[in-house]
Amino acid sequence: MLDVFTVHGQEVKVPDVRFRPLAQATEMLDQAGLSYEIDSIYNEDFKPGIVIDQTPTAESMVKSTRTVYLTVNMTCPPMVELPRELTELPGADGVTLLQSLGFRNITVDTIPSDKADLILQISVNGHKVAVGTKAAVNARVTLSVGAGNMDVPEYDPLGPVLRDSLIRQQIRKGTIQLEQDSDQISPHIVY
Repeated sequence: MLDVFTVHGQEVKVPDVRFRPLAQATEMLDQAGLSYEIDSIYNEDFKPGIVIDQTPTAESMVKSTRTVYLTVNMTCPPMVELPRELTELPGADGVTLLQSLGFRNITVDTIPSDKADLILQISVNGHKVAVGTKAAVNARVTLSVGAGNMDVPEYDPLGPVLRDSLIRQQIRKGTIQLEQDSDQISPHIVY
């Protein structure tokens, strides 16, 4: 009874289905009487929709109950979300992060900014995008990093006219007193 249960002596030769379209590969396995399971990956070095690998290997002798595992190249590249922390990283770290997610076509350029080497902008296929956007792993991704060559202008929230007006008002109220000293007039604030 053990021979019947384990299908002893009933072996089948596994056909070579590598580099064939999936429909053709599954037809060949059906004709051989073998069951199969399909997994997929994306590899731009192979045509979409073809079998890249199989286990067990071609020409192996297996029991007819054995499952053949097929790895098929996806027909469309996977879409991956651009990580939210990308704009908080230096350029080199951003490239490494994107490569770990499967992106391969990454360039880095510089834009004027006071923030040296920090990723400030992301473009996919020439269009600016926000973090969190999904992009195909074979897309052209450009990380724009700060050149660190801009002087940051001092920010005067009041502007010269309003600032001078407020100073005059404070002088009239006596909050600011002017003290004459040889060639200069220097203001002193009185509390």
